[in-house]
Amino acid sequence: MTTGKYFTILLCGSVMTNTRQHTLPGTTYRDLRYLTPHQSLQEDFEAVYTHNEIIVGWPKGEADIYHQTAEKRFIGIIGGQLGDEGKGRIVDNQISSLLKDKKIKHVYVVRFNGGNNAGHTIEQNGVKLALHQVPSGVFYQRATGIMDTGMAINIEDLETEVTYIETAVGSLAGRLKLSERASLNTDLERALEWFNNQKRAKSRGGTSRGISPTYARRLDRTGLIVRDLLAADWEEKLGQQYADIDRLFNAYDIRLAEVVVPDFRQTVASKRGETRSVGTKSQFLKRLLAARSWAKKRDMVTDTILLHEQAVMDPAIGVVFEGAQGVGLDPWLGTWPDVTSSPTTFMGITTGTSFFTPDRLLTRMAILKHNPSSVGRRRMPTHIDLPKDSNELPADAPAQQQYAAWVREVANERGTTTGRYRDLNYLDLPFLIYNLRVSEANQIGITHLDIAQADVPVKACIGYKKDSGFVRYRPDLAFLESVQPEYVELPGWNGEACRKVRRFSDLPENAQKYVAFIQRRTGYPVTVLTTGAGHTNIIEV
Repeated sequence: MTTGKYFTILLCGSVMTNTRQHTLPGTTYRDLRYLTPHQSLQEDFEAVYTHNEIIVGWPKGEADIYHQTAEKRFIGIIGGQLGDEGKGRIVDNQISSLLKDKKIKHVYVVRFNGGNNAGHTIEQNGVKLALHQVPSGVFYQRATGIMDTGMAINIEDLETEVTYIETAVGSLAGRLKLSERASLNTDLERALEWFNNQKRAKSRGGTSRGISPTYARRLDRTGLIVRDLLAADWEEKLGQQYADIDRLFNAYDIRLAEVVVPDFRQTVASKRGETRSVGTKSQFLKRLLAARSWAKKRDMVTDTILLHEQAVMDPAIGVVFEGAQGVGLDPWLGTWPDVTSSPTTFMGITTGTSFFTPDRLLTRMAILKHNPSSVGRRRMPTHIDLPKDSNELPADAPAQQQYAAWVREVANERGTTTGRYRDLNYLDLPFLIYNLRVSEANQIGITHLDIAQADVPVKACIGYKKDSGFVRYRPDLAFLESVQPEYVELPGWNGEACRKVRRFSDLPENAQKYVAFIQRRTGYPVTVLTTGAGHTNIIEV
C-alpha cells in the first residue's frame, strides 16, 4: 500500500525525530503530543501504514510502574469523549474478568457521579438492559452496585428502574446500596430546570431531569440529601422545599403545581417520552411517601464509606468505578457552556466516594468510540451535518455524509436517556489528547471497531488551524467555533469481519493499524477493543 492515497494533508512546521514512540515514553512524550499535536504526523503515519509497525498495548513491564498503593483489583472506567462511548460494555467485561480471578470473591460496582441524566446499556445472554441510576453488574450474583455520594438520586425513578431490571434478571435484594449522603433529586429540581430555561428564553441543553439544579442546590446548601427523605421530619423538610419554590414561581405568575416534568414510570411503560405535572404539595408528598416506603423496605440506604473501607481491607473484594458522561462534559474541563454538572474524570472518584483516590486504581481506562457522537447543543469542530431523518439525505450526498448516516442507523445512535438522535463527529485527536491529559487516565479502550466499511476512509482530525497557524484544543465552545480542523484520511476496513474475531492479531490489517496509529498519536496504550454488540465481542490486548 502507498501512503499517497490516504495521506491527504500538508503539515506546517518541523518533523520531530528520534521520539522512540514504539516504547511509549511517559509524561514528556504525552506533553509533546498535547503541545504540538500537528507534528510528527507523517512519521507516525509511515511507521504504521508503510513500515507496518503495529504496536498496541503496554510495553513489557511498563504497566507495573505505578504508585505502590495501586492495586489490580481496583479498576476505573470513564468516557474519554462526550459520553455515549459504550462504557457499559467495558464495565461489564471488567466485572466478569475480576470474578474469574480465584482470589476475588465479590465485586463492588460504583457509580460516583451523575444521575438519571446518564444512560448505559448492557447485554448478556440475549437480555439487553438500559440502565440509568443503577450501576452495571446486575447480571452477576457476586456483584453489589453502589450508588455513591457524588450522584444525584431520584428515588421515585430508582424504584421504577429497579422493578424494570428485576423483571429481567431476578431479585436485586441485598445487591444495591445507596449513599445516605447522595444529593436528593425530585420534581422540584426538575421544575427549577424548566424555570431556568424559561428565564434564559432558550435551553442550554440538559435532559429536563433537574440534575443541574440538584447539584447547584447542594453547593448553595439549600438542597437535600437522601438521608433527609428517610428522616422522621422528612415531610416538613420536603413540604418547606415545595413552599419555597412555589413562592418563587408565584412571583413570576407561574403555578408550580402545573409545571410539566418527565414521568419516568410512564416512559418505561410506553417506551416513549412521557410527562406529568408536579401537582399540589399534597400530591407531591404522597408520591415521595410511596418512594420513601419502598427505599426503607429495601434497606439499601447506608454510609457507603464503610463499604469502601471494607474493600480496601479485604483483598477478596474487587471494585469497578463506573463514570457517567465523558471528560468532554466535565463542568470545569469540558466544552463550556454545554457541560454536565458533576466531575467526570478520575478525580471525581474522590469527591464521588468521599474515600478513594485515583492513585489506588491500577487500571484507569478512558473509553473512546471509533465513530464519536454526543447529545447536546454543542457543535464540535469535527461535526458532521446530517438531516434529522437519514431518509432525507440526498442520493448525491458526499460519501462521508452517506457513511455517517449509515453509522447513525447501524450503531443506533440515540441517547439512552433522552432517546434523541446523537450528533456524529469525526475522530478528534487534539480533543482526545487533552481529555486524556486532564482525566488521570493511563490507558484507552476503543469501541465500535465493527462499525466501518472497507471502501470508506476514516477521517481523523489531527490539529486545528486559526489565523493560518496551528492551535491547541481548548475546552471552550466559543473558541472551538473559530478553528478549522485539519484531517488525515486513514484506510477503512471490513467492520463485519471484526465481529468474528477474538484476538487482536486476527483483526483486519487496517483495523490493527488504525488502533496502532491512535496509540502512537496519543501516547496512551490501547488495551481493550469492542467488535460488536454481543457480550463476547471484546478483545483484551
